[in-house]
Amino acid sequence: MDGADLTELLRLRHDVLRALVDQPRPRHELVDALPDSKSTVYKGLTQLEEAGLVDRTDGRFAPTLFGVVALARYEALVETAAYGDLLADLPGDAVDPAALVGASVVRPDDSDAERHLEAVWDLLAGADRVSGVAPVVSPGYVDRFRAILDAGLDADLVLPTAVVETLRRDHAAALAAVTERATLYETADPVPFGVLVTDGSPGQMAIELRDGPLITGLVTNETPAAAAWARATVDRYREGATRVTPDGS
Repeated sequence: MDGADLTELLRLRHDVLRALVDQPRPRHELVDALPDSKSTVYKGLTQLEEAGLVDRTDGRFAPTLFGVVALARYEALVETAAYGDLLADLPGDAVDPAALVGASVVRPDDSDAERHLEAVWDLLAGADRVSGVAPVVSPGYVDRFRAILDAGLDADLVLPTAVVETLRRDHAAALAAVTERATLYETADPVPFGVLVTDGSPGQMAIELRDGPLITGLVTNETPAAAAWARATVDRYREGATRVTPDGS
């Protein structure tokens, strides 16, 4: 069986294999546990057994190691597809794939147009310390960010020079208030997307994906690999950045 055949089998019989990974069981119990017809479940078991994904012992079906690994890889692929359109405009080396394993995606929809924005605020409000880099800043959110800083958040952020210059020109008081509470840096390097990472165990990271000034989705993850990638990304931008002072000096 080649990779294409395996992927197709997993697409067709995912629910059967997932049920057995969750709990090995006899065939009749599997029929009761799934919404599919008995004939469909029986056929699925036969196909999975022939492919070496499940094994039968004394009438009880259980996944093989091959089955467990194949299912995990397939489900990771399905998860990636959920945010593929958000990543399609980024270069292939923009994000370490390890940072996306086990990730969750928050998108706006017709029922909640600001769901992804609220997820950012929830992340900030629940953290003691956050580091980040952002391609744009909405002046309308400065007061809310300042309130979270006043509540005890320790933050350092890297912003593009053009963003800092705009804030100095049009929102000098707000910028000064934030720089008194947080550590800001400006960078001349291009910033294609936003990255936030919180301290803690586990640390949580978020990737803000944008279409121009608008956030189109948020990818979050709590795995050590994801947090490590996010910290390294922020550190890389900070190394070549310049500290922003309240008076602009």
